[in-house]
Amino acid sequence: MNPASDPSSPKSVAIADRPAPAVATTSTRTMWAKVDTGFWVAHRAGEYFGCVDQVAGGYVARDAHGIPIGRYDGLKAAKSSLRSTTHPLNVARRVQAERARLAAATAVGVTALGFALTAGALAPFL
Repeated sequence: MNPASDPSSPKSVAIADRPAPAVATTSTRTMWAKVDTGFWVAHRAGEYFGCVDQVAGGYVARDAHGIPIGRYDGLKAAKSSLRSTTHPLNVARRVQAERARLAAATAVGVTALGFALTAGALAPFL
């Protein structure tokens, strides 16, 4: 009997029964490097993922776009805040920051428009 055709033979292992080859999971793992005193940089899948900077009284985490995620008391909390830029807490902070910038830009624009209209109205008298 041929050992390859005998199912009880240890050498006859079907390809489907073999374990899948190990796949590198480095693409989902965040790697941290201490670049300078009080400054850590995160990489994920070989790309810049964010950073944590030590400031007076805590740590500030920034995402891959340099947008501050938040201020934290501990380094571990700051690093874990970089879970994802789509994490609900990060999205809520970004939306709040965008609304504040929009409100400030609107106020500046209305003020500039008011000055322009005032200047236009007073121009004939100058």
